[in-house]
Amino acid sequence: MPHAAPSPNAEAGTNSAQAPSLASRVAVLEATTGIILRDGAARDASLVSDVEAGLAALPPAMRRPPGGRLEFVLHPESAPLGLGDGSKALPDWSEHREQFHLYRYAPTTERRATLRLSRLSDAETEHLWRRRAVVHAVMQRWDDAKGWSQRRQWRRLDGWILPFERPLTWKESASITYAGAFSRARGQVSASLDLITFAEELFIPAESLRPDALPVDEQVRCQELSKARALTEFLAEAQLGALPVRGDCPAFDAWAEADALSHLEVLLVAATGRQPQSLFGHLLLRPVWREGAVVQGPSFERVVQLVALTGLESKGLGYLVKGMTGGYSTVFLTGTLGDISHESLELEQRTIRRFRLNLTPGESQRMLERIWELERRGYLGYYFFTDNCAAALLFLLNGALEDGRHVRAPGTLWVLPTATLDTLAKTDVVDANGRAVSLLEHLPDAFESTGDRARRALTEQERLLTRLATLLPPQALAPLRDVHRHLQSSEPDVRRAGYGRMTHAVTTALASAPSPARAEARDALHAWVAQAVRVERAAVDQAEAEVLAIDRERLLDLDLKGEGRASDGALDRQRLFEREDSVQRKLAVLDRTAVLQQALASATKRPPTPDELKALVRAGRTEAAFAAATDAQGTLNDGPLADADPRAFLASDHQRKTEAEATWARGALRESGAARTVVSAGMDFPNTGAARPVVSLRTSAMNEALGDARLHGFQSSSELRVLDGELSVEPRWGVPRILGSRLTLVGYRTLLPELPQQRRSVSDSLGWGAEAGMVSDSERALPFRALVQAEALGVVAASERFDTFLAVGVGARATMDWGQLQSVPAVGPRLSLSHRTGLPGPGGSALRLEAAYAPAWHAGAVSGFTHEANATLQVEWYLGRVAHWSVLLTPRAQVQWEGRLASWPGHGNGRASLPEGWARRRLALGVELR
Repeated sequence: MPHAAPSPNAEAGTNSAQAPSLASRVAVLEATTGIILRDGAARDASLVSDVEAGLAALPPAMRRPPGGRLEFVLHPESAPLGLGDGSKALPDWSEHREQFHLYRYAPTTERRATLRLSRLSDAETEHLWRRRAVVHAVMQRWDDAKGWSQRRQWRRLDGWILPFERPLTWKESASITYAGAFSRARGQVSASLDLITFAEELFIPAESLRPDALPVDEQVRCQELSKARALTEFLAEAQLGALPVRGDCPAFDAWAEADALSHLEVLLVAATGRQPQSLFGHLLLRPVWREGAVVQGPSFERVVQLVALTGLESKGLGYLVKGMTGGYSTVFLTGTLGDISHESLELEQRTIRRFRLNLTPGESQRMLERIWELERRGYLGYYFFTDNCAAALLFLLNGALEDGRHVRAPGTLWVLPTATLDTLAKTDVVDANGRAVSLLEHLPDAFESTGDRARRALTEQERLLTRLATLLPPQALAPLRDVHRHLQSSEPDVRRAGYGRMTHAVTTALASAPSPARAEARDALHAWVAQAVRVERAAVDQAEAEVLAIDRERLLDLDLKGEGRASDGALDRQRLFEREDSVQRKLAVLDRTAVLQQALASATKRPPTPDELKALVRAGRTEAAFAAATDAQGTLNDGPLADADPRAFLASDHQRKTEAEATWARGALRESGAARTVVSAGMDFPNTGAARPVVSLRTSAMNEALGDARLHGFQSSSELRVLDGELSVEPRWGVPRILGSRLTLVGYRTLLPELPQQRRSVSDSLGWGAEAGMVSDSERALPFRALVQAEALGVVAASERFDTFLAVGVGARATMDWGQLQSVPAVGPRLSLSHRTGLPGPGGSALRLEAAYAPAWHAGAVSGFTHEANATLQVEWYLGRVAHWSVLLTPRAQVQWEGRLASWPGHGNGRASLPEGWARRRLALGVELR
């Protein structure tokens, strides 16, 4: 119960022997610590005892705070926790922090402040907060003197941002938005109060009043590992004493397995090449432990997801708006590799690239601590462009780096996952052998999606058939080739029939093999069958994803039991992690797909549309084809192929995969296509007049072209350009003359077709592209143009990784040309030709040709057709690295023509007229430093 203020009459009746004792204790406090108690505070024996106990909890060297006299003023008014809140009505400090104000204790409704105090009595709780008040006042003085809370070592833990440190940040604020991440609400005001309120809880924990107040795993020393470490280091650096060793934390220690930790990896969930919504990629973090006495399957390995907690809200316009305006929270979720594999590798068919973080042992330990803490309390505002998975990874990592190291975000207005990998790779660290190495190191052993594995399997099947042709007589190989043709069909029933013939075809082929080649033929047939099943697995995974999408579209009433809305999911999750014993009883996993599938099973759905019904029937047939494939494989492996070694096949297949990845990585550029700048100089050769010099500046928020091989980039079968602009000027005395400009707002192309088994229409056999942008040219009659275009792309020839290709495009283009007094819309078809030849050497050097022809019908006062043609021949020559810079030369030749086609002269006229219009020819040499 709260203590009543002693009245003067009560003071007079106090035992005369006790009064001098209390006065002497007050005098000792002032003499030894500089803390002054006057009036009611000096007469409150309970308060004096709590002041003494609060000081005793601090290291001896801290008990006399800097800054001169410190007076505790006790007010008769009540306040929550007996502490001020910084307002005029309830100030906590006055007189330039010479007076610290205390109030009569009153309970609080603040959840976080009372969360760990439920076992304390009212009297114990009052004493606890009086002692914490003492720590608060003393620590505030020390922080004022030492500036601990202003150091990056502290501010990075909760992400404290200074005013104007980021756009639209007007006052000091924390990146973590969850109140449970702070010892009490007062700590959310500033980094200083965050430090001070944490010190209250650390020095005066609940168990200091009652040893059994909390289970050990819920004590602050086992929950706030990073903050306790930082404060310990501050005190040690200032030679103010050492805090007690943390001691055992059974739940954390069992989870972390720090002694068995091998390393940590950053995982990039790459784009598919077919789905533009996946283009920007997604980052994960994977701790890797050495195998112990108990072998753990790969599916149970842990992966840290850095995701927006969206619940199961439908992905419509509202979803997009909330994702761009901070409607969701970024959270840190520890799931399993099996969950990630199901969602990313199978349903989305996105390969996951792996990168090792070269951290010191101490940093690795801190990373585990940060993961543990942030999973429980790390709620950050989510904004698609700036505060996304990449920003969350940097937030996590910066809280663990030692020796003041800090990795800055790769941008202010746009933080790309691929650009973040660039930044990490350019950060140098020193390894255990004293060598300077990159913080991020590529591991050529990606987690392969079932789609990419199927593409590789198709190539392997062709290689195996060629090999079998040298081992078997032609008549024995014919049934196998017939089965192979069936398995390439896009119709599941045709493939299913092929699997029905597979057992006979393989048995016949093996029986006809000559004795010396029998073992080799058996292994080749075993591998061919396994690769065929892999192709079918990709088809059934895609079918499952289609069924899931259709079922979601058909929902009329989905009961998610409070898990559907993002806010409900966040609240439930926060409540779960408040009690460590609750966490241990319930496995918190990410598999949102499984949650959705469970909900769909009991949901009310509308009948499927005819197209949806067709897709559902096809999915059922695809599943039947996969079942036939595995049945045939099982029959063969138990029969004629029983002597084949499946482990040898898997080992050999994995070796070929990793060797191919390593070869590709050695020839690829490390950097992504984010934030590129190219400066070019050359000559223009216009239709009329003399040649003139031209200087161009090209900048791109993102520019990755078809065929680009980039460790941190997208699939080389895809191209993405965002805010890709070029300004060309004629240098001369005075102000340079602007010749023209070009800006691509967004442009995307892909050459990757669907697998033969997964094609539903002609479009699945083609690539496609689209672009929106603006162009200006000072020599055109209407100098300004806005354009939108789209095309279907057919691949005439291409290498496996598209470093060499020839593609033709057929599409349409719409433009709006305007000048000062006129605007003219136009629309028409567009034909294009794209070619790239990979050149020897590292860095993706290449010869590239881009050409297009676009006739257009103009509306307006002067209507009719005009024609445009342009072509660019460019060499991309990678020179290597100079210090931290990659140097790329891009000599190019450009031709552009626009006008009307004149009629050809009549028969017998030997003169041929030239097309009307204007033309420009340009030679230029560009230099790019990355």
